[in-house]
Amino acid sequence: MDHRRRLLSRAALADEGRITVRREPDRAWPGDHSRLCALENDGDLLFLGERPGPLPGGASAEWRLTAQGRDALRDA
Repeated sequence: MDHRRRLLSRAALADEGRITVRREPDRAWPGDHSRLCALENDGDLLFLGERPGPLPGGASAEWRLTAQGRDALRDA
């Protein structure tokens, strides 16, 4: 399964179609962060924002699946 389908499926199965990734205290985002940003640019996800994490330098970023993203997943 490709990254696009995997991430859209993960969002579709989550509460309110939301998907979140965490930034580590060393300020490195996981690889899925850039993939989620690409899906946002395509209109499949809506960026909801970043929140500080419990540790200094940590954070989380959250997106929500759009109707376009649901259609893309269904068509895949």
